[in-house]
Amino acid sequence: MGDRRILYIVRRLPHPLDVGQRIRQFHILSAYARVGEVTLLFTYENEAELDGMRALEPHCAGFHPVPVDWRGKSQRPGPSHWRRELRDSGTVRPFQAGLFFSPEMRKAAEQIAPGCSLIHVSRFCMAPHVESLLRTRPADQRFVLDLDDIETVARRRWLRISPPVQWQAKIAEYFDLVLLWRYQRKALRLFNRVFVCSEPDRDRLGSRNVAVVPNGTDVEKEMLLDDSDGRTVLCLGTYGYEPNVDGLCFFLSEILPLIRQRIPDVRLLIVGRDMPPRISALHDGKKLIVSANVPSVEPHYREATISVVPLRAGGGTRLKILEAFALGRPVVSTSIGCEGLDIIGGEHLFIADKPAAFAESCVTLLLNPGLRKQLTLNARQVAEQKYSWDAIERRIGELAGELLGGHSTPTAV
Repeated sequence: MGDRRILYIVRRLPHPLDVGQRIRQFHILSAYARVGEVTLLFTYENEAELDGMRALEPHCAGFHPVPVDWRGKSQRPGPSHWRRELRDSGTVRPFQAGLFFSPEMRKAAEQIAPGCSLIHVSRFCMAPHVESLLRTRPADQRFVLDLDDIETVARRRWLRISPPVQWQAKIAEYFDLVLLWRYQRKALRLFNRVFVCSEPDRDRLGSRNVAVVPNGTDVEKEMLLDDSDGRTVLCLGTYGYEPNVDGLCFFLSEILPLIRQRIPDVRLLIVGRDMPPRISALHDGKKLIVSANVPSVEPHYREATISVVPLRAGGGTRLKILEAFALGRPVVSTSIGCEGLDIIGGEHLFIADKPAAFAESCVTLLLNPGLRKQLTLNARQVAEQKYSWDAIERRIGELAGELLGGHSTPTAV
């Protein structure tokens, strides 16, 4: 077995670095490349996605792309789903475990893994591809699971704010949540290390083999000058992710009208990827500007006076908050939006969950340049001290070195 060979399994190529998930996956990949030879195993749906391999060549000894077709995979679970599961696998697994499962991906993992000492699995949905490897691994082979989001937490929160209307669907969703919890618990026992984003996530999992690998930001960039018009709000996100759409709609319907009572000419910039048509249709070019799939978010941060994160569901930690900290834009967030970050409300950002309090925080910052300056200086300092990608990569390298040195064994929950 290769002494320093690493198999890195991810659903999508971690490039371009335009969404938080890919940014995290890239920096973990970069850290592994410092301690071993990395083979990247990933799926793709069209040839254009493969262009990113060139940018990753300095970090990878080899690539193994697997073509897939995920169309029709998003239908939520029901009796027919579980009947298929029982027929095909002899057991009933959670919907998430089969959502992005590829037999070709599993076969490739089983072929490559015997030559590797460390197998890294990015996200819970990729774990089914290594189930047989976990059962038959040699004593000196190590497995890492990166949970940038705790699926059970995120799903439970989503069901709380957006429960199914029909009782049959509600029963199906909660049954699947129980299956997901059991599957997650089993995975914790089998992997040598589980990476999570924050201390609260580690506490939720309650297992000794869990290590905190926080999200980070690029602190090498200079802070932007506060030369905005003093009335521009930025809402940034990947809008193919349900909680981001819900948070934006919450802001539009319940918070923005309250801000406009105090600042009638306030502008909202909605910037992100996978923009739903109903959001794109809101664009008026004046007070509400929608920009989809932009090559860089920095010009939009430059234009913004403040950044808002009005999330009511989801898990993990938000790279966009750390990005705003590094670039010098004050943030107003819900408690869930900034959960897991080692920060203090009122010192590094404003935190509010109720519409009136959220709107008041936005108005206060929009009207007070001195307060914005103090908040951004404090936020930039915490980003440099605790959330530098360089420091996080060094920590990942230390964890990888421990595993490759053979000092870790699976820990029962």
